[in-house]
Amino acid sequence: MPFTPYHVGPGVPIKAILQDRFSLIIFSGAQVVIDLQPLVVLLTGRGEIHGSTHTLLGATVLGIGTALVMRYPTQWLLNLFRPRSMPRVEIKWKTAYLSALLGTISHAVIDALIYPDVEPFWPFSAANPLRSGITTPQMITFCWLSGVVGLVLYIIARSIKKARTKVSPLDHSSEE
Repeated sequence: MPFTPYHVGPGVPIKAILQDRFSLIIFSGAQVVIDLQPLVVLLTGRGEIHGSTHTLLGATVLGIGTALVMRYPTQWLLNLFRPRSMPRVEIKWKTAYLSALLGTISHAVIDALIYPDVEPFWPFSAANPLRSGITTPQMITFCWLSGVVGLVLYIIARSIKKARTKVSPLDHSSEE
């Protein structure tokens, strides 16, 4: 089914670890972009559900395109809702590319693990050596759990960062 939200789950721990060096919005957008081709197939009845977009080559091309298209709108959106007291958000190109590529490639790999029709190494091979015994419900559970664990990690990491920024450099001078 296109636009499966559980694919976002594995991106949440990445966000918790990388913080501002990773955009969960761009990662999520990449999840939608990679499923546009299956949506067209479902609507028209023509083509393969997991076609060229679900290959590592196709996912890479889509990831690059997603980064190019989503960087500026994501920055604008984040700045639209930021408090005026906070500095403006600027998403670096490296962050945009990393987020989008991790989004599209992780999506293709997750689908390759559970769907027999995915050909991750096309055009070099029609085989799917990534196919495993993992069922769709098991993968959905893994993705949801990784999202929950990632959210907890994110909250902890932000709390630690916030606590560190509240301590002024003058507070440490008496310890020296």
